[in-house]
Amino acid sequence: MKCKIVHPVFAKKEVIIGNPQSPIAVGTLWSQVDHFCKNHLDGLMDKIAIVGNIRSVYGIGIVIRNCLANPNIQKLVVSGVATSDGSLLALKRLSTDPSLCETFFLSHRHIERFLQQVEIIYLNPEEVADFVGKEFLSPKKVFKPWVTSLLVPKTKVFPAAESGHLIRATTIKEGYEALLKEIRLFGHLLKEDSEGNIRQELWKLNMVITNQDPLAFDSVPHSEYNASHIKKYCEDFWIGSPPDGVEYRYGHIIRFGFGDQVEAVIKAFKEKVETFRTVISLWDPRVEGGSITAKDPPCITLIHPRIIGENLRLTAYIRTNDMFGGWPLNAMALRYFQYQLLERLKIELKRPELKLGDLEVTSASAHIYSRDWKKIEALLKKVGPQKFSPDPKGNFQIKVEGGEIVVWHFSPDGEKLLQVFRGKNAEELSRKLKPFISDIGNALYVGRELKKAEQSLGPS
Repeated sequence: MKCKIVHPVFAKKEVIIGNPQSPIAVGTLWSQVDHFCKNHLDGLMDKIAIVGNIRSVYGIGIVIRNCLANPNIQKLVVSGVATSDGSLLALKRLSTDPSLCETFFLSHRHIERFLQQVEIIYLNPEEVADFVGKEFLSPKKVFKPWVTSLLVPKTKVFPAAESGHLIRATTIKEGYEALLKEIRLFGHLLKEDSEGNIRQELWKLNMVITNQDPLAFDSVPHSEYNASHIKKYCEDFWIGSPPDGVEYRYGHIIRFGFGDQVEAVIKAFKEKVETFRTVISLWDPRVEGGSITAKDPPCITLIHPRIIGENLRLTAYIRTNDMFGGWPLNAMALRYFQYQLLERLKIELKRPELKLGDLEVTSASAHIYSRDWKKIEALLKKVGPQKFSPDPKGNFQIKVEGGEIVVWHFSPDGEKLLQVFRGKNAEELSRKLKPFISDIGNALYVGRELKKAEQSLGPS
């Protein structure tokens, strides 16, 4: 006997609903759902209950919930393009890896019931239509609908500026740990989205990476990608590989969306090396048919390389950014892009002395999802003390000489003395030093040392 099911319980806006009485659900991995249905399921939606993506391990939990809520579903067909092995491996380990329950925010009983009810079938896209057209026997066991809510972990948020947050780090790994801590402590909470998640967000987070090796793919932390996937993603970003079933690829937009913008940038640098015109756009500004009205427009919208002195620097703007799952991957792709562009410019400009400068990534909506909060907190517990990095405005040495406080201001590398301050009052000296300090840790150090120096002088 069929259960009367009208809608999926979760991710209603992210799926295509067919016939809820059908025994078949289709997961298209990263392939765009609309395109997959048009190319492989045309005229067959009356034989399919629901079609949706399975882009992440967490997304499997959404699939399980929707299947449990609709016991008519007996078959889950998994097909489409996989940009990483994360979700595929998790699906195949459902019966053997108990740790996945915590990732899905589900119990072992939920997984057991799902595996009793649903058979998972892996097919190439060209095989799906034939499978869907088959007739299936009614299940021997009839299950009742089981609706399981999404767990929303609690969080405590501290006050912070409403916008304009800056973090400087040596590597992507160091920056990743710092930004996750910053968002977890100070990010404000948004309303629940279509998948039942709550986002914790900082608005306009600017990350500056100063010394990331552009070829160290194994140094980049990511929850679902290994070094080989990260390398492939970076190479696709540079050469402009075609989308192949996904909504878009950044490199393809850069190379083919509006002409080859990489070659245009190189030409502009050759004409005028100090040019400011080398802006690469990934955003289609057309009012009709452009990015604003697109179903899934690109998140990276702008890349701006610039040569300053002997350094090629790169700035990128990301309109919305999953900082836990997406930021490290895109940061590494941008660094690799910067490196490949540098190698081309060394040749084209006949300037072998050019070096890799800072990578600056501005994330407008820098957010993390509630589904990842526990994983983020577990990651942050393992983070050791932050390494010392010099203040970009320089560092200070403070001593007492001849009955007064003497402050030497050195360049960030410590090799050049920039100026000397003298006085007997710590508060007065701190006001003079304030414009030359940008790092909070450096400011705290200077404050401590000034006070100790003043106390050593005794009462005036």
